[in-house]
Amino acid sequence: MKPLRIFIFFLAVLLLLLLLSLLFPKQGIGVGGDLRLSFMSLSDLIQEDSTATPADVELLLAASSVSDDPESEPETEMFPGIGEAVEASELQVIPANADSLKHEVHRIQFAEENVSLFYPFFRNLDQIASGHNRPTRILHFGDSQIENDRMTALIRYRMQRNFGGTGTGLVQAIPLYSGSLSYRQEEAGEWLRYTYFGKRDSTIMHKSYGIMGAFASVPTPEDDTWPMLYYRFNTSRRSGQVRRIRVFLHSYVEGASLAFRANDDFSDTLRGLPDGFSVAEFRHFEELLELRINFNLPEGGRIYGISFESEGGVQVDNIAMRGGSGLIFTSMSRGTQEAMLDNLSPGLILLQYGGNVVPYMSSSYYRRAFKRQLKFFKEVCPGIPVIVIGPSDMAIREEGEFITYPGLEGIRDALRDAALESGFGFWDLYDAMGGHNSMASFVQADPPLATPDYVHFTNLGVNLVAEMFYNALMLEYKEFISQNANR
Repeated sequence: MKPLRIFIFFLAVLLLLLLLSLLFPKQGIGVGGDLRLSFMSLSDLIQEDSTATPADVELLLAASSVSDDPESEPETEMFPGIGEAVEASELQVIPANADSLKHEVHRIQFAEENVSLFYPFFRNLDQIASGHNRPTRILHFGDSQIENDRMTALIRYRMQRNFGGTGTGLVQAIPLYSGSLSYRQEEAGEWLRYTYFGKRDSTIMHKSYGIMGAFASVPTPEDDTWPMLYYRFNTSRRSGQVRRIRVFLHSYVEGASLAFRANDDFSDTLRGLPDGFSVAEFRHFEELLELRINFNLPEGGRIYGISFESEGGVQVDNIAMRGGSGLIFTSMSRGTQEAMLDNLSPGLILLQYGGNVVPYMSSSYYRRAFKRQLKFFKEVCPGIPVIVIGPSDMAIREEGEFITYPGLEGIRDALRDAALESGFGFWDLYDAMGGHNSMASFVQADPPLATPDYVHFTNLGVNLVAEMFYNALMLEYKEFISQNANR
């Protein structure tokens, strides 16, 4: 085709798009439920964003003790002496107020104000704080907002610093992302990774993906060489200090073996593992710098996750599902999930979803579908409290300004209603960061608290909102302690 014809073709397309943008309704066209089809106008392309950074966001950052590093020591303690009984009058619970952000705690909402569901978890924390060498665990599920340990890392560090415990908890055998601050990983052998969330591999006919919604396919040994996973831990970080390793696996035949080599010394070999699901455990009580795990699964198998832990204290697991909406738990094989949960024995479950269904799903459908997931956790983890963390604000450009996605508040309300109707708790991240149109303020803050996609937080921003949730959880714990101090 001649250059002139190509030029005329592209010019015609551009003119057609320009005409469409002029004729398309500014408010968009509804396509059912909360969904609305919009078209970018010419003003969207040429007009600069006029949103100003509110002083509230600057004050919020100034009042926080976080940095880019989730394991940085806070400059101030909002709740000094965690685990010690205090009078109720010492607690400062102040509504959102820019003049009092240093003491602000955005409260967790509970079904019919029934916080007693969380008392067993708080009693366990209290016993750990009192010196009992016992464990408890928080499973933090979420979408890409928590990927690569984001948000979870700060919650974990604050919990472990105050109540004891080390290690990252559950990780994927073949990670979905790279860049862990706690360890460096290498593999030997033809490992493959499969996920139930996102784009699924149609060749996998079963639904046994485990509670992390993913598994690594273990290669079969070749020429007496066992496939291997290698880890080098960053022991300068609390999350890189490991004493106990648990491997959640499935062997296709009986007689599987795992060999653990710690600090370049052969330490232990587990033989005769059963066909099907099992948990291989290894303990190392000296400082663990390097770990090699060699796998001899004669016909191959699956690794559902590996947990790096301490003997006692608090474990906080980051279970990120990129693109996930939190609706897969009832679709996967229940048996494997139950087996993992029985071994993990969580004391608290966090479910942080919602962003990926805006604006693609109606809020009424999402409320019903998410409520089924909460019923699943109520059945497989009876008596274990759940806190649903709602979506953050997300912005879309409209007439030169970045505004909250249409339908986001409906999805937030759907999650809140599902949580409270199920007898669980709800923490409103959207409201905590400022509500309507607050994401633009996070992007434009100095330093930035969110990225230019107006969806995801920067490292500093995600640590900021993680601290806000941690403070909300600890406020409930401190009130529990003060109410039960003399009982």
